[in-house]
Amino acid sequence: MKILIYGAGVIGSIFAGKIAQKGYDITVLARGNRYKEIEEHGIVLQHSLTGKTDKINVKLINTLTETDLYDYIIVPVQTNQIDDILPVLAKNKSPNIVFMVNNPLGYEKWINAVGYERIMIGFPSAGGGRENGVVHYFIGKGIIKLFQSTTIGELNGKKTKRLKTLYQIFKRSGFSPSVSDKMDEWQKTHIAVVLPAAKALYDYQSNNYELSKSFKTLKNMVLATRELLAILKKNNIQITPRKLYFYYFLPAGITARIWQIVMNTKIAEYAMAKHTIAAKEELKILQEQFMMLNNISEADLRYYNLIT
Repeated sequence: MKILIYGAGVIGSIFAGKIAQKGYDITVLARGNRYKEIEEHGIVLQHSLTGKTDKINVKLINTLTETDLYDYIIVPVQTNQIDDILPVLAKNKSPNIVFMVNNPLGYEKWINAVGYERIMIGFPSAGGGRENGVVHYFIGKGIIKLFQSTTIGELNGKKTKRLKTLYQIFKRSGFSPSVSDKMDEWQKTHIAVVLPAAKALYDYQSNNYELSKSFKTLKNMVLATRELLAILKKNNIQITPRKLYFYYFLPAGITARIWQIVMNTKIAEYAMAKHTIAAKEELKILQEQFMMLNNISEADLRYYNLIT
């Protein structure tokens, strides 16, 4: 089983390191200083809670050619990077391309570039930050799966052989994955949840510990999430996964108290806050895409604008 991880950022490094540890044949595409770091030291992962550090050696490339063949190419990049990558993937002949990319607008562009039959969709429940070549990381498991799990699926929603194989790869590698038969709705829902949380964190300079002290901001964050989810429902987009209906079932005050506890943890720091620092441009684009998708402006949103 040959797997290429296209990109060596935080998520790509976590995927590559953890999957390689289970004996899979992993190659990482990296460039610039990151290529040199991995070439000299391997992928260095340090768990954000336990401090356990692992150094994992992987194969390394800086260019994907037309003749490089892999069983899976996993693409964990930011939305604003995907347009530069699509032409490269289009020329390559590998059969399965797993886009682990935020995308509320659908997959037509990807289909036109690489072909419907090659595309798989997913999104990670993992995060962290990189410092001096070391990736400080966290993987979403246990209670974190209430909010989000590493999720994969097919465009047509079917449970194919290749999907089951990919599920087992992630499961064996410690990602506690889920399968969705509605990845398009899953990704649209994900944006509705992420945007208010990111906005709240930005109001506190991405300091989750300071944000945890503000019940008012977190309550407005919860109400803003309800607001965005309601817009999706109004546009006949089903909230996916359905477990996120807890935003409606639980009183906003109780959900805000839960978020106060969550935000005051290293889990929030590495899984959420650090991502908002690294992905400012992507989150700006995702907000614009969500507004365009739903034919609304930021001025139309009451609670979203109250987050402060």
